[in-house]
Amino acid sequence: MNASDQITTANAGRVPLDLVTGFLGSGKTTLINAVLRDPAFAGTLVIVNEFGEVGLDHLLVSSADDQVVLLDSGCLCCASSGSLRDTLIDVFARRSGGSVPAFDRIIVETSGLANPAPLVASLLGDSALAPRCSLAQVLTLVDAGNGLQTLDRYDEACRQVAFADRLLISKPDTATNESLAQLRERLTAMNNHALPGQWQRNDPPAPHFTALPQGLRSGASTPVSAWMRGPLRPQYAPDDGITSTERQADHHGEAFRQITTHVIAVPDTLDWPTYADWTHQLTARLGKRLLRCKGLLRIGDNPSQADTPWIVQGVQGYFAPPERLTEWPTASSRQTFLVCIGESLQRAELDAILECSPIF
Repeated sequence: MNASDQITTANAGRVPLDLVTGFLGSGKTTLINAVLRDPAFAGTLVIVNEFGEVGLDHLLVSSADDQVVLLDSGCLCCASSGSLRDTLIDVFARRSGGSVPAFDRIIVETSGLANPAPLVASLLGDSALAPRCSLAQVLTLVDAGNGLQTLDRYDEACRQVAFADRLLISKPDTATNESLAQLRERLTAMNNHALPGQWQRNDPPAPHFTALPQGLRSGASTPVSAWMRGPLRPQYAPDDGITSTERQADHHGEAFRQITTHVIAVPDTLDWPTYADWTHQLTARLGKRLLRCKGLLRIGDNPSQADTPWIVQGVQGYFAPPERLTEWPTASSRQTFLVCIGESLQRAELDAILECSPIF
């Protein structure tokens, strides 16, 4: 059983959810239209911002209600009428009541200016959502023709790339080979653990919604955590107030100094009080500067409880309840670790917090 299967085991009984993001004009709606036309996505609920942006006329079969429509591909399409949380709670309630057909997967298209952080935090930790759905991936599209300029200019675009588990360069026919190479280099520098790819109109979308492989990049700099989803080296754009010239000249300088990644080896078992105190201290002392935290830990008050590992995830200072795996991701390695991605976060700060734990 591979690592993707292990994560699925931990999420048993919950509907997997793909979060599709990307800046304005990156091709999200074109990708979503392709999903809605593809019979491979039968049984999928697709949540979009507005029906008007998606071509449904010749795909419409029937209306489940005034917000959800059933398509001839077998997909359901839902126009979000409020926050993502409220929309998800509503469709799950209506599925239970029989007014919405069953679905076994959810794909959410975010707005072009959306910051993925609060959406990811809500999916990980909301008490109403966590038992019902699990985050499968953050898929971020980047426009081949305008991607470099967009990343230079807009912080939102950089956040979307930083949180990606899978990156797709869209409309590759609109850029030269040299520009594509520069964009790939930039994206790799910003997030070298997201699965890279490209997508062109009329290409099948299904390959980009498969389970993420165990090793996202063969050259990953952190082998012990290569099987886990998400970025290990995100980047934000420079602070506001910097001129466009300075922004272009220094986007590989100041921004990289602001965002740092620290991998902490945790060789021993944490008891639950120590784990609770540790995460409380991380939240209290770092807050939202701790952008994303994830890892594999042994947690338990006796050896039998700690025989298999727990997945730990946190976003901007909030830690979701750990989820236990039924087996180790690989038989040959039982390494436990925590990856901390922070803004202006120094290793000395983490070490000072960890000194309170008797295992360090």
